[in-house]
Amino acid sequence: MLTIPLKTPIKIPPAGLIGMVYLALALWFVPGYLIWNANLAMGLLLIPYICQADRTRYSLRYLLPALMTTGLAILLPVNTLFFTAMLFVVLLLIENSIGRLGDSLFFLIILISPVFGHFTRLGEFPVRLWLSERVADVLTAGGIPASPAGNQILLGNYEFSVDPACAGLNMLVMSVLIGLFVLAYYQKQTGKILNFKWLLLLCTVTLALNVVCNFFRILLLVAFKIMPGTFLHDAVGIGCLFVYVLVPLLLGIEPLLVWFGKTAAVKPMPEQKQGIRYPFLHIALLAVMLFVATHLVKADALVTSNNTIQLAGYQKKQLDGGILKFENSDALIYLKPTAFYAPEHDPMICWVGSGYAFKSIRKETIGKHELYTATLVKNTDRLYAAWWFDNGKLKTVNQFAWRWAAAKNEGQFYLLNVNASSPQKLKQKIEELTALDILKKSPIYLKNKSKN
Repeated sequence: MLTIPLKTPIKIPPAGLIGMVYLALALWFVPGYLIWNANLAMGLLLIPYICQADRTRYSLRYLLPALMTTGLAILLPVNTLFFTAMLFVVLLLIENSIGRLGDSLFFLIILISPVFGHFTRLGEFPVRLWLSERVADVLTAGGIPASPAGNQILLGNYEFSVDPACAGLNMLVMSVLIGLFVLAYYQKQTGKILNFKWLLLLCTVTLALNVVCNFFRILLLVAFKIMPGTFLHDAVGIGCLFVYVLVPLLLGIEPLLVWFGKTAAVKPMPEQKQGIRYPFLHIALLAVMLFVATHLVKADALVTSNNTIQLAGYQKKQLDGGILKFENSDALIYLKPTAFYAPEHDPMICWVGSGYAFKSIRKETIGKHELYTATLVKNTDRLYAAWWFDNGKLKTVNQFAWRWAAAKNEGQFYLLNVNASSPQKLKQKIEELTALDILKKSPIYLKNKSKN
């Protein structure tokens, strides 16, 4: 009688099973969350090159971040917190089943994720304005009369803008990715690695070098009146990137590794010590991640909006996301509720999506309050806009100030966006609005004040 031997069933270790579920979660969530651009493509290509695991030891260093972020994700089930929590729990799983990973991988994933973009947007306006002012100062000191006008530099009949679409500023993430690539190359050559604090310092220095690069780039473009869309415009940008970013990284990273790097482990972990540790912990974290994944909501849905706010003489309309729209023949005003943990949603996102371009963005003081102003251009149409953050007590454009106040539960903050047909009308409407202080008189503010 012919007998057919049965195949030995494939055994998948517990870490593999949990990892497969996380992979399925990632395939479902990540493609729609990440921003697919050149930075992401380069980052994904770098992962196999820089990813190294120290198989001589396990690590629990991601345990506390994993517990904290999963707890926050339960309280605030939004995309950014879910992504951050999943990052930490997956890193914890890998370091408890395979071995400790190099710190470069963590920095790489953060860099190519929208999380880094949320943080960089907090300082985007101040850096752009600062660059415009410093370049104008240097040109004037060198005998070339130039004056800053917000994000623009006026040089005779020429106007040069430091815009968000500026290629130099968009090279910020790419510069750090290049730095991580150079670091990985020298780590393989020297057999040494940098610990977390030195890696953080390297990334910080690379960001600073990018700012220096943009300063000289803008200085050369303005001084020699090189306009956008030309070969020289791109050539100057590439040249400055090479001189002020790549060369310092190529010359500085190897000595940094030699002086402060530590020798990478080469001995494999004993066979009896291999395998997942604390399986019940990882099963519990996986259950939490599955729960959060099925309860994700938009950040706007978690923000409380006060629909009782009124503005005499304006037609009021409730929009999606709790946004209040007030309109009359002289002005258009938007009040958007926002939370300290949510990404910034400044007017440029909405107005640019409607076909408008932002010009002459600047910080001004009107009625003792700092705010941003800009000119919106669409074909022959021109609008004059202003915006700031307001909770009825604090009016500011300082991202850290209003987010800290909101985190301390000092009232619901709104992004106020005022638009008018002329600079004079805009200033008049801002003064009227700040004098009325409609948020301070609202029931929500009075309720918060009574608690204090």
